[in-house]
Amino acid sequence: MAAVDDPLNRFLVAALVLPAALLICASGKSQVPVSSPPKREVRAVWLTTVLGLDWPKSTNTEEQQRSLVEIVDRLSRARFNTIYFQVRSRADALYRSEFEPWSQQLTGTLGLDPGYDPLALIIREAHARGMEVHAWINAFFVRSGKAPPPPSVPPHVALSHPEWLHLIEGDWWLDPGIPAARRFVLSVAMDIVRRYDVDGIHFDYLRYPDKLFPDEAVYRRYGGSLSKEDWRRENITKFVRAFYDSASALKPMLKVGCAPIGIYANVGNVRGLQGYSDVYQDARGWLSDRKLDYLVPQLYWPLGQRPGSPDFAEIAGDWAAHAYGRDVYPGIGAYKPEVFDQLPRLIDVSRSLGFRGNSFFRYGNIERALDLGGRYQTLANIPPMKWKDSIPPNPPRGFRVSSKGGGVFRLEWDAPAPAGDGDIASCYDVYRSRSSPVDVSDPANLVAIVRRGDTQRDDTILRPAGARYFYACSSLDKGNNESRAVEQAAFIPEIAEALRPFSPGLNLGRNYPDPASSLVFIPYEIREAVFVSLTILDAENRELLQIVKGLQPAGSYVAAADISRLRTGLYGYRLTAGTYSRRESFRVSR
Repeated sequence: MAAVDDPLNRFLVAALVLPAALLICASGKSQVPVSSPPKREVRAVWLTTVLGLDWPKSTNTEEQQRSLVEIVDRLSRARFNTIYFQVRSRADALYRSEFEPWSQQLTGTLGLDPGYDPLALIIREAHARGMEVHAWINAFFVRSGKAPPPPSVPPHVALSHPEWLHLIEGDWWLDPGIPAARRFVLSVAMDIVRRYDVDGIHFDYLRYPDKLFPDEAVYRRYGGSLSKEDWRRENITKFVRAFYDSASALKPMLKVGCAPIGIYANVGNVRGLQGYSDVYQDARGWLSDRKLDYLVPQLYWPLGQRPGSPDFAEIAGDWAAHAYGRDVYPGIGAYKPEVFDQLPRLIDVSRSLGFRGNSFFRYGNIERALDLGGRYQTLANIPPMKWKDSIPPNPPRGFRVSSKGGGVFRLEWDAPAPAGDGDIASCYDVYRSRSSPVDVSDPANLVAIVRRGDTQRDDTILRPAGARYFYACSSLDKGNNESRAVEQAAFIPEIAEALRPFSPGLNLGRNYPDPASSLVFIPYEIREAVFVSLTILDAENRELLQIVKGLQPAGSYVAAADISRLRTGLYGYRLTAGTYSRRESFRVSR
């Protein structure tokens, strides 16, 4: 990515930006309201391996494997669903390549086998959590520094084909105008497609480094009647066409994307390095020609009017207007403090412009802020790409729900028959609601995305609001098309017992069960809107747990508390509602 992985970063932009339309006011404050999480959205992060920026942090292979799994797990818990994993940063490999040597980042020695396959590992771990992995490939930028690489097996391309390379500002670039060089990169990328179950291929550096690229001799040989500018653009586009056609023929559902520089062409008041004319990267042409499925433009700027910085909203709006029916996910430069401080608002603006997701550069810059201001508080399915597959799978068969007691339900189903296009279910959505039919468009009802191969799920209702719930289950195919949902009712007998009619004037009911062990349910009613506090107390009336705290309307309620960490003994609970306060005792028994 451009932040640390681009020799042209120092030239990126010097722009004068005026307020963007109606999105940003003069102070730079976004006028877009706080957004609600959609049900379908790409939530991606770039996992950078060059220089070990995100991973690996050591050459200890056991630590590498452990920490890589931990990263995937943290992202999954934070409800991310896509990882762009850098597998080729400098014409080296973080996978078993037939064409390029193992990355030096893994062992300290270029070409030395680490004894495991990082790409295979992250694919397995991510798929087990319902996440996608796109192999991130730096295409034509192949080595940093003037020194040649050491010998290895296979040899680095700088040693095997130095005639394909040019040294630009201390970095080595393949010449995209040389057909053999393009074919080499194509072979490298197609090797991954053939041998790994990646969900996508994600390109960076699909471009020239600058206008001063020393390719005059190559142009005279291959340029024909085209101007040098058009010929350079065509060289990159030829590679994009060749890869998309080859990869799609082999794996039609493979997603092919690219991270272009942030400014395609100067627009409005924005001036800066232009993808189309300065580095010969016709990213929008690739979308228009249907030779890419998605773009993640590197929009690494904050919102609002700032000296020397384009306005994220204005540039994002320009990309939104030129998507050509394909997907564009704004890339967010979280490495910049002024951008990091705006992460939730940048998501809000992206959603308001109709984008179906974002990606964050890079993992190390957001690992301390994965909550993103609550913008990812619900699960999200990855949006389907209807141009690849628009046929939904069949729904699950034999959906059934059984109570295991204590608010725990076992959900089971059978895999559906193949759909009309032969697709089977690759995962399942599980929903829970108080009402029927379950609204499967509401992400608040989506309680689980059950991973590939599993056909059962235990669900615990920790804070039941009533005795009856409704579950629904749907199938999703590899293209993330969703079937219709099948539904079953669930009944919590403990809650029904707890909600028996209260005695006249009684506002705090008896807990159920009694004695309790892991969960305790406490019924109460209030006759008017009032601030309510319900707490668990020890035998000395010291507060242990706060169960309810906030304003509630009149009605009957059942609060649930996880008491699995309390020892056997006598405890209490106190309800305070306005001027009313009452304490009851209960026993915990193991």
